[in-house]
Amino acid sequence: MNRKVRWFLAPLLLLALPLVLPAAPGDPASTQAPPAETQKAKTPPMPPEVKPGQEAPAGDLPEAVVAEMVFDAGTVNKGDVIAHDFVIENKGKGTLEILRVQASCGCTATGYDQKIEPGKTGKVSAKVNTSGFSGPIHKTINVSTNDPKMATFQLAIQATVKAIVDVQPSENQQLGLVYQGQAQERTFTITATDGTPFEIKSVQAEDPALPWDLQVAPDKKSATLKVQVPADHAPGPINGRFVLATTHPKAETLTLNLFGTIRPPLSVYPPQVTYAGLNASYVNEHPDDINLNKTLTVAYEMGPELEIKEVKSSLKNLTTEVTPITPNQRYSIKLKLNPPLKAGDFEGKVRIETSKGLLEVPVRGKVF
Repeated sequence: MNRKVRWFLAPLLLLALPLVLPAAPGDPASTQAPPAETQKAKTPPMPPEVKPGQEAPAGDLPEAVVAEMVFDAGTVNKGDVIAHDFVIENKGKGTLEILRVQASCGCTATGYDQKIEPGKTGKVSAKVNTSGFSGPIHKTINVSTNDPKMATFQLAIQATVKAIVDVQPSENQQLGLVYQGQAQERTFTITATDGTPFEIKSVQAEDPALPWDLQVAPDKKSATLKVQVPADHAPGPINGRFVLATTHPKAETLTLNLFGTIRPPLSVYPPQVTYAGLNASYVNEHPDDINLNKTLTVAYEMGPELEIKEVKSSLKNLTTEVTPITPNQRYSIKLKLNPPLKAGDFEGKVRIETSKGLLEVPVRGKVF
């Protein structure tokens, strides 16, 4: 086909194509379904599946409601066990889980419902043994749950513990530090607060070196136990434990304690001297090296009555020098190890004679 014919036919072919116009309102063509891609885009998404371990949707959360956070048991007798159930209601739509319950001390026993369904109630049970307490007490229990708003909270039991048999000034008395030669005495006054007469059937003393005396009042409603710490009691801890058996129906046994520590009034510190890390070549060339010097402190704690009469060293090359710190009460003794020194171990002692007794301090060391 030549070029002239092609240019003639082109306009005719365009007139032969169908004409596509937009559908008029109400026309069947206007109600055709949109493409599949458009339908899929308009479909609302499904809620994501909640897997174990994931947080539930906000509408399915538990809601822990505790009407009573603190239980006041009022006044109770010493030795009574306070038992109480704290009620926890789940007002949410999800299962409430109690994850952990921890008491503030071993005297409080706890039990609890691990899961509480929506609309139901559970409990945390607590028991407080008051045997070891007197006066006001406040014992707490920490609770952890899966409720975000009540993830952790605290419950409490409070009371005033009244002893049926009261001991004054206390069932446990502390002497503190006592120096040998100082006699001490303490009194325990025992009274039946309910007015019931009683007798002391027996007294068991743990330390036989502590003399005691028991006196019961004529009306048998009170008694006194006097405990003595003699001046010649051996140094060391005082473990004065007395177990009394009584006829009182609500206090069959009483335990009274007297604590303290006895030390000799005359002391030396440190109790032994050690020379370590001495190099013979070095110290022989440096006789004023500070490592050759040590210091002892001698003290008498019962007053200005101390006199140091003599200080001797069993080591020939160890000299001593006494200097008062507090006249007639505290002294400093300077020890000086004098070269030449030989390699090897050495051992000896410093003997301190005072007006209050004899002190001996071991001295040992090593030279390399």
